[in-house]
Amino acid sequence: MNHPSIRQAMFAAFFFLSLISFGQNTAALSNSHERAWCVVPFIGSGTFADPKRPMFAPTPAEMAKGSRTGIIAYSFQTSDDGRFALVQFVARNRMAFAPLLASLAPNVRVFLPGRDSREAMEAEFAKHKKNFDSKSAGVLVP
Repeated sequence: MNHPSIRQAMFAAFFFLSLISFGQNTAALSNSHERAWCVVPFIGSGTFADPKRPMFAPTPAEMAKGSRTGIIAYSFQTSDDGRFALVQFVARNRMAFAPLLASLAPNVRVFLPGRDSREAMEAEFAKHKKNFDSKSAGVLVP
């Protein structure tokens, strides 16, 4: 039986379910992938082959290989005294951070979301850079 009110109800249900499916939010790029916030010293001789960069950061040549394993992106700010980098490393999985987490260097500090609080990370970073703002310091990776 083709009753008009049943057809209208089915159309309305389909229409509203369609609207719900289009309204799904995607994750912000600043929250995608695995991330680690670190205070690390600088390494590198400053040459093209060995640029000065944060410890654990891959060279441009290593990143240009197109590999999406290991650390795939990073951004940093230099500490006020110029001795340290305040870095956010990005990787597809947390295993890429194994060298950071295993480091015994006394001047390396690692903060992981979900393990460490943002407040603890910001307090440590503030020791090295006055007015550090973590909300504007991250890297976006699609």
